[in-house]
Amino acid sequence: PVTLNLNSNQLMIRRYAALASLLLIYVFYTIPITAAQLLVAPETLPGLFEWMGRTSWLSAEILSGLISALLYTCFFALCPVLFKTIANSGSQATSVQEAEKYALQYYWYFMLVTAFVFTGLADAALNIWNQSDIEQSIEDLLENVAAQTPLTTAATWLNWIIVRTTMTLPLQYLLQVNTFIFKYIGWKCCARCTIGGGPGGPIPYRIYVDGGVVYLCVVALAPQSPIVAPLALLYFLFCVPLWRRNCIFLYRPKFDSGGERWPFLSDVLISSLFMAQFLLTLQMVLRNAFGPALFSAAPAVPTYLYRNFLKKRFGRAYEDAGLLQTSLLDGWDNTAPTSVGKREEFRKFLVDAHKAAYIPVCIAGGATKILTSEPAVVIPSDNDDMLGVSDFAGP
Repeated sequence: PVTLNLNSNQLMIRRYAALASLLLIYVFYTIPITAAQLLVAPETLPGLFEWMGRTSWLSAEILSGLISALLYTCFFALCPVLFKTIANSGSQATSVQEAEKYALQYYWYFMLVTAFVFTGLADAALNIWNQSDIEQSIEDLLENVAAQTPLTTAATWLNWIIVRTTMTLPLQYLLQVNTFIFKYIGWKCCARCTIGGGPGGPIPYRIYVDGGVVYLCVVALAPQSPIVAPLALLYFLFCVPLWRRNCIFLYRPKFDSGGERWPFLSDVLISSLFMAQFLLTLQMVLRNAFGPALFSAAPAVPTYLYRNFLKKRFGRAYEDAGLLQTSLLDGWDNTAPTSVGKREEFRKFLVDAHKAAYIPVCIAGGATKILTSEPAVVIPSDNDDMLGVSDFAGP
């Protein structure tokens, strides 16, 4: 991150350079994504692979979806490194925690605007160009685009979810295949970097954004392509135990951010809802359905008001309070009747939550029966309830 010994001119230059880099990435990153889609279109693949005409078990549509999803995965794999570099050099962050916060914001809005919206608009523009006819009216043209573009966008992201669920998550995050590949080809330095050393490597911050993108696909594309919803459910069902395992036994947090990730996750959910309302309204307008378009746009106002209420009501508490402060507040009233068993259960919960402090507790798991090997123990107290009355007492 930016150190405190930089003068104001250096800070300003870095800030403008970071903004210019973000603008270039947001605008021009659409070009390789759209070009990759055109390159692997089903109608162009038989010309690239002559053997496809002699096979009956692999169609051009299946191969096109697989290759496009793999290209999407490769393109998006570079984004965390780019945004982390920009955040460390030009965000004017004074700590690693703050720099990663900016990197998360850069990455999420890139996926929301560039990868999701700009790519869809580019596909629509290409459809207009390819389908333009002198005898066709503008109204008919827009209706055709409105009918075809959501299905094309849904198919693209559906393939990405399938590839990520069946290939990326098992190989990259469960088996850590990069380590074996680097060891096999003799790149010992890269293998040591992927292993991390010591108790484990840092948690990849992109897992927040990837989960947000899948949620965005559900709320924005499922109304027009319902098959997205069950596949997204399958993705989350696979992710929950995987992240729980990795956060407790594999990754090592670099810092204690407390509840600082919750405001970002709240913004991810709210911005996804805004994008879903916008896309649905746009589709209704292009189809000349102004009544449904009005009803689609109406929830934007209560959504905005509810977002402001959340930030005002809970924002400061999540940004200011860390795990140490919240753990002290949990056991602040020492006069309440308690028991050794209840305190032992609570101790295990605190230990496991502290291990997964970098991930919200709801993702890391709230189970209280996980074995721990920490030296902290529960000692008898003068307020111990020997008769067990505290077990029936209300909160």
